[in-house]
Amino acid sequence: MKPYPRKLASIRTILITSLLVLMIFPIIIITLVTYYKEKSIFQDLVSRFLLQTVQQTNRSLEANLSEMDRLTWPILYREPLDFLAKPGESSYEIVKATGQFKQEMFQQYFRGRISEVSSIYFVTPEHTLLSTDSAFQTFDKIHTGNYRYITEHLEKDPLSIQWFNEKYAIFSHREGFPSGIHPSVLAARKIVDSNRVELQGYLIIQFNNLFLEDVLQNVQIGKSGSLLLLDQERELLFGEQSPYLKNERIRQALAKLPEKETGTEVIDGKWIVAYTASKKSGWIMAAVVPMQELLEPNRVLLRNLLLIAGLGAIVSIFVSLSLATNLSRPVIRLSQLMMKASYGNLEVRNTNESYREISILERNFNNLMDRIQELLAEVEKEQQEKQEASMRALQMQIHPHFLYNTLDTIYWMSKKYKADQISKLVTSLGKFFRLSLHAGRDRIPLEQEFEHIRSYLEIQSIRYREKVVYEVSIDDLARQVRTVPLLLQPIVENAFEHGITQSPLADRLGHITVEARYLNDKVHIEIRDNGKGMNEQKLEELLLSLRDTGKVDHIGLSNVQQRLLLAFGAMSTLRIESQIGIGTTVSFDIPVEKEEV
Repeated sequence: MKPYPRKLASIRTILITSLLVLMIFPIIIITLVTYYKEKSIFQDLVSRFLLQTVQQTNRSLEANLSEMDRLTWPILYREPLDFLAKPGESSYEIVKATGQFKQEMFQQYFRGRISEVSSIYFVTPEHTLLSTDSAFQTFDKIHTGNYRYITEHLEKDPLSIQWFNEKYAIFSHREGFPSGIHPSVLAARKIVDSNRVELQGYLIIQFNNLFLEDVLQNVQIGKSGSLLLLDQERELLFGEQSPYLKNERIRQALAKLPEKETGTEVIDGKWIVAYTASKKSGWIMAAVVPMQELLEPNRVLLRNLLLIAGLGAIVSIFVSLSLATNLSRPVIRLSQLMMKASYGNLEVRNTNESYREISILERNFNNLMDRIQELLAEVEKEQQEKQEASMRALQMQIHPHFLYNTLDTIYWMSKKYKADQISKLVTSLGKFFRLSLHAGRDRIPLEQEFEHIRSYLEIQSIRYREKVVYEVSIDDLARQVRTVPLLLQPIVENAFEHGITQSPLADRLGHITVEARYLNDKVHIEIRDNGKGMNEQKLEELLLSLRDTGKVDHIGLSNVQQRLLLAFGAMSTLRIESQIGIGTTVSFDIPVEKEEV
């Protein structure tokens, strides 16, 4: 029972599907690639712009910090400090020194920045405190922990001004009434007598919120972005009103921003953070903007791309349907004719013309039908001839069988009449023919080839009676090496016909040696005789004839040479050495495969 054929798709369906895929798939790919490429480019541009804004704002802030650093330089290099004229122990002298200190600070040094400075303090090594506060302050009222924290940092870098968070203020802020002005960051510097290299005290400046707001308040980060300023410990210095500080992921990302670096980061694909570190203070300025806001123009591009892709898909469907219908119609008609032909109607022919390529198929179909009819007639004739050839082959199988039986009969008759020489000859002849008739195989073991040549030499030795002796030897490792059959017999036959029998020394005993030795990765085979030999000219002519496959001289050797080259390549070329009156040596090599050893 024939299996039920599975349902196959029609050529029209395949054409429509293929055309749609070929047309719509590139549109989709181009749309997606364009969108994501534009998104990447736009995001990169936005990130650069945002980072440039942060860097520019940071440079403005650093200029402000540098200005405050510069204002303290006269105090650092001034000799002597009048307000440190060693006041006595009395409160009067301390109040007098404090007044002088306040006057110098506000009128001489920080006159242009009074609106940004809340208080200025100077603490001597003897813990005498001078202050610009309106209320009288003494050292025993300061926060010792904050003071110690500030002085320890100043000792690590005594030549630079240091900046600190407001939480390290040495005095607590007391606000009498709401004014919008409150303490902010503070700066501190170590004052050393440059002549005596002696500590004169620590200058601590407490700034209010205007110090940072004058630089940062008016910086606009997009429509809804925020600008944040963090100290070295990632504590917030500016931007308390930012709504993004309520988000735990943003706070974690801000806390992990690298020190002394500049760059951008994307948080969860929702927010982008641009940041840069201040070389003056170690503070980090960061801008946080939602990705949705930055990529809004890119969404407009996506809508336009989708609209174009939709129009392209509609056009693709229409074109695909038209092309598939026009291309499939003549193919379907041709397939119907082929179906009729498959049921045995070989008279069908196509007469319609369509596209050039399909017309070629139609004409070839007509030619095919004609050729099939011709071949059917030829096949019938070949079948008849094949039957006759098979019959002749069966008859030919009788001859080798008859030959073996006849030789076997002669052998036993010679045994019966004690004709040992005849039985020996028949045995060798039987082996020789058996191996020769079964030499149709491509490769045989080398020991089988040597058995064949041993039988041949035995026959020849009986033929030439006591005039020829032979020696056949093969290494044990070489016995199973595969070789081409019937290689040695033509060479040994040449040794008899052109060497031993042609020798001018009639009283000399002929000697033939066939030897196979295993050498590394090859088997070396030599056939030596002590016959007539050849002079150099004849040897050169012989070698030349072996190289020229068009010559018909020396058929036996030429046949061996060609089969060796075809089977094993150039390494197995016949090598012939000969001398007049001494004899001839023919040798060649057979490669050995590892599994044969």
